[in-house]
Amino acid sequence: MSATQYSPESLESLLKGLSLSDNGSDHEQILRHADSVLKSSQGNSLALHTKVVALLNLDRHEDAYKVFTSPQGQKIADVAVLEHAYCLYKVGKLEETVELVRKADVDPQTARALKHIAAQAYYRLENFVEVSKLLKNLSETPYQAPNEDGDLRVNIAAADAQLAWSGHGHLVAEKKTAREDLDVFEATFNAACLCIASNKFGQAAILLKRARQLCQDLEDLTPEEKEVELEPVIVQEIYLLARTGQLERAKELAANFDTKSVSDEAVLVVATINKIAIESQAEDFNPYAAYNSYIEATKNATSLAARPFGFQSKIIRLDEAVLNLNIGKTNATEAMVKGYHKVYPSDHLINVVQAAAGTVNKTGKDIIKKIEKLVEANPADIGLAFTLVQLRMQTGNITGSITTLESLLTELEPQARYQPGLVGLLVALYEHQGRKQHVRKILSEASEWWKQSPQPNLAVLRAAGKSKLESDSPSELASAGEIFTSLLAANPADRNAVAGLVASYATTDLPKVSSYADTLTPVETLIAGVDVDSLESAGAAQPPKKRGAEDGVTPPAKPRKTRKHKSRLPQNYDATKKPDPERWLPMRDRSYYKPKGRKGKQKAAAATQGGPVEESMELAGGGRIDVVKVDQAQAKKAGGGGGGANKKKKKKGGKW
Repeated sequence: MSATQYSPESLESLLKGLSLSDNGSDHEQILRHADSVLKSSQGNSLALHTKVVALLNLDRHEDAYKVFTSPQGQKIADVAVLEHAYCLYKVGKLEETVELVRKADVDPQTARALKHIAAQAYYRLENFVEVSKLLKNLSETPYQAPNEDGDLRVNIAAADAQLAWSGHGHLVAEKKTAREDLDVFEATFNAACLCIASNKFGQAAILLKRARQLCQDLEDLTPEEKEVELEPVIVQEIYLLARTGQLERAKELAANFDTKSVSDEAVLVVATINKIAIESQAEDFNPYAAYNSYIEATKNATSLAARPFGFQSKIIRLDEAVLNLNIGKTNATEAMVKGYHKVYPSDHLINVVQAAAGTVNKTGKDIIKKIEKLVEANPADIGLAFTLVQLRMQTGNITGSITTLESLLTELEPQARYQPGLVGLLVALYEHQGRKQHVRKILSEASEWWKQSPQPNLAVLRAAGKSKLESDSPSELASAGEIFTSLLAANPADRNAVAGLVASYATTDLPKVSSYADTLTPVETLIAGVDVDSLESAGAAQPPKKRGAEDGVTPPAKPRKTRKHKSRLPQNYDATKKPDPERWLPMRDRSYYKPKGRKGKQKAAAATQGGPVEESMELAGGGRIDVVKVDQAQAKKAGGGGGGANKKKKKKGGKW
């Protein structure tokens, strides 16, 4: 067909004979035909619309976006809303996609399709709450596309998993995986991811095994395509084994998984990081090779699909900082710490890496002193405080660890102060020192705050109620009763809460909890089969302080050794002579002491108490000069009058 034969009518005729779901060669033909029509009829709406659809089917999303942003593309803005929204989503214009869907005024069928696109855009924007709302709305309305119900179940499971991973697991309804979903590979895999995110590792292992089998049983995929589909399954299996402490199996599976053959950029980054984390536990770990593997995996992950989610990005930044530190790049590590703080100002976990970078080549007390200075400069930093706590605990300084935690609590806001892990650590340290009052106080404060929270932490409340039961105070017991009442309201099947509630009011208001007491296991049932008489006759066994001797063997008594002191006598001792009675006095104080020397008597007289004392000073070049004390000189001056009479008159000298 010549160029002159291309016309809008010929294009319309071509479209009637072709389906946009045909193979790629048909889309290429349609695109060439549309371009030829546009050469002769610029701005033709049908040709522009056809060109956009063909480009999208050929995955040429950037070219389609250029058409929409061109002056001619504005003419089809109202008729190609669905294509425009899909194009914006594929080129990463997520905010514009959501805004276009919100303002679109289209027929119900197109509106439903736009909701699917909006859900995808919100998913990449990490607004998983909005994703769940849209998908729930779509699942509650009549389906309009083939297998739409199956696609919705897969996407809902993926959104639930992301909610749990991003810290909003409380928004995910507790439900079992539907039987029909266990026959679909994608749905089973997403259900396994949800279990991993919810720390239900046993169920996750079963579902991952099921997903692997379903993928291998797919008949419409080639062996190569099956390997590609199994890549994320294997990555999750490695992660699951590592989380459950099965490092040897995780290491074996990671060694057999060739990351170089992974085509998906996002899967490659996650697989590489997890593999490095597992290999780092080995003694022959090579940090330089690990760093190079990480750089190689991340440098090409630039597409929208490869962009990590927020919770993944934080972990990747932390891992990169650790890798830099392992190869001695402390300056790069500290620079990454500063960048991390700018992106996540409220997250202090990176400061543990900063502390490690600041204590390179330091040991023992030097490390503790360095960390103490960092804690003083950042008193509200949980990561640094925990590092100092751990270092002090390693040296046995439990009191110092407690002081560090108590100082940290005073600097934190209640939401951070009463985190279960932080409270639990402080309680454990208190219990180690037997400080029960402190345990009750911190748990009471934490429980009061959590009771006002929209999502109370049941573990903290349960621990607080249990500690209050150890008190005899009626007010403490009443407070414990309130806590266990709230726990029972949250979970009526909680037997521990029932027992705690009964114990709280058993001594103060038993009729109030008599109905609950009747539901507990009777004491008779609990002690059935216990022989009280034999226990009493046996007595209370005390733990031995030392290892007991073997039966029938009596060790011989060891004779007690007495240490004999060797007598010490003075030299030239004569037993026939009477000992000197002044032998205990210093030699100078004995009555028969005579100083040596020609002028010994004068020296002895000069040494008597109260007499004048002369001092002397050594000269640098040798010799000595006498120095007379002031009181002695004054005495001479007073006794000699003017002092001039004792001076000899100067003789007159003769002339030469």
